Amino acid sequence: MQLWAYLLPVATIGQVAMAYSSNCEGSFVLDTDLVSIDKDCAKAISNIDTSATYNDGSQFSEGHCYLVYATNGSGDQPVSGQTIHDVAQSILDGCAKKHGSYGTGNCDACHVTVNYRS
Repeated sequence: MQLWAYLLPVATIGQVAMAYSSNCEGSFVLDTDLVSIDKDCAKAISNIDTSATYNDGSQFSEGHCYLVYATNGSGDQPVSGQTIHDVAQSILDGCAKKHGSYGTGNCDACHVTVNYRS
C-alpha cells in the first residue's frame, strides 16, 4: 500500500512534464497588420462549433488567420469545440503578436495553433 502512495504522485508528475510546451511563436507579422489579423481570427474562432467534437487536423482558418487543432502524430484524439475555442482565445489574449500554439490537455502533443498566413 505504501508503494502505491509513492508511485501515483511520480506517475502524475511524469505526465505533467510531458505535456505540450505552449508558446507564442509563429510567422513574422507587422504591428500594423495586427488589427486585420485580430478581425480574421475573431471570424476563425466563430467557425468553431462549440457543441461539436473535432479530431486531428481540424481547421477553422479565415483570411490571414490560420487556426488548427493538431495532435502531431498522436492519432485523432477527439476534443470538444469548446476547448479549441477557449484555447484559441487564450492565444489571442495572451500572445502579443496574436500567434502561438497552446496545449489542449487531452494528449501530450495535442494543441491549437493560431498563426498569420499570407
